Amino acid sequence: MFYLLNIVLLFLLFSYQKTFDLQVVYTNFMNPIVSYFINLIGIKAISVGIDIILPSSILKVIFGCNGLEAILIFIAGILAFRAKLKDKLIYLGQGMLFLAIVNIFRLVILAYVIEYHNYYFAFMHDYVTQDIMIFLAILIFLIFTQKMKTSNKGVI
Repeated sequence: MFYLLNIVLLFLLFSYQKTFDLQVVYTNFMNPIVSYFINLIGIKAISVGIDIILPSSILKVIFGCNGLEAILIFIAGILAFRAKLKDKLIYLGQGMLFLAIVNIFRLVILAYVIEYHNYYFAFMHDYVTQDIMIFLAILIFLIFTQKMKTSNKGVI
């Protein structure tokens, strides 16, 4: 139940902002990094706000595409799990960083697919890469729970 409460609050925090949209701030921070790596693989990319402009298309990096869904699922799980605050903070930082890095490379792969294999883009975007992000969020949460269980750490 605590997990559900966390997930609802986190999604509200990031999804329904009118004046200070945290997910747009996050996306505007990440897109130049993504564009840098897209340029490294030989595709001209320019970051403009939530858009990554490619030679033949534009990637609109909106909520879900920016990896925040997976990150919020992970955060809600960690917050709901009974463990020491210090352990939660360490794993939150590591997990969020890991998921952000994976999402950067996910977007680079999607840029490659949309530029060179456009007919696979919808499948890759909607099923393959999105599912990988959710799977990894759950997997690293399960690793956290296993580490907390095997290390026999105290609970707050």
